[in-house]
Amino acid sequence: MKVFISVDMEGMACITHTDHTRIDGHEYQIARRWMTAEANAAAEGAFEAGATEVVLSDAHGGMHNLLPDELHRDVQLVSGAPRPLLQMEGIDASFDAALMIGYHARAGDALGILSHTHVSRLSYELRLNGQPVDEVAFNTAVAGHFGVPLALVSGDDRLVAGLKESHPWAEFITTKWAISRFCARNLMPVKAQDLIREGTTRALGRLEEMKLVQLGDPIELEIHFLDPMCAQIALDIPGAERIDGRAIRYVGRDMLEITRIWRLSINAGMSSFPI
Repeated sequence: MKVFISVDMEGMACITHTDHTRIDGHEYQIARRWMTAEANAAAEGAFEAGATEVVLSDAHGGMHNLLPDELHRDVQLVSGAPRPLLQMEGIDASFDAALMIGYHARAGDALGILSHTHVSRLSYELRLNGQPVDEVAFNTAVAGHFGVPLALVSGDDRLVAGLKESHPWAEFITTKWAISRFCARNLMPVKAQDLIREGTTRALGRLEEMKLVQLGDPIELEIHFLDPMCAQIALDIPGAERIDGRAIRYVGRDMLEITRIWRLSINAGMSSFPI
């Protein structure tokens, strides 16, 4: 059994502020240790369930946060950027399950801890086939392209509540309960790690119940930027069309093309900010 684990940061226990999540934050170094420990917990749970190969994909920020010296010796680590599949880099059709550790609610959520969608200062909303999606839903569609089901998600209660409705078959671990966007009632890191380890083993023990998310083709992507200038610059992408002052639309044949267009849109949009 091969298990793919995408590891974000904002949904980890006790991470509540950008001081934790930004590389220049004064609490970033301790936060990346918590991140590494939760990734380890998922990996350990996978190995306990019989996994023969576990790939961790560092999915936060610059995508080089996890501490290799502290990771399980038998995992493989995807680290660094740029990368074609963004948070899902490393997945392919040979995997049996995908896990999302440390994820968060989408941009605009009233209370979600550090809520955003991929790039906080760039985009307000992504839609696939007209439906707003968070990062987990987007990534699950990428996994589905390869025939890999979502098995487990960990993160704050706002994320979990939405995904229980849209992806009810998966295992869910709630690491904290939102009070405001920068305040939560948290599990202690070691408790969250225990629950993730146990939940992973439990989820992988019932893979036959897990479902694929396959959107079919074509797939319509809408990107709603925060700044109209980002939409203007992203129009240089062949096939993109503007649908209002801050949004573009693109129709692609599959999630690989959609991910490529989203990646190009990120690069185009970020170029609109003054240096």
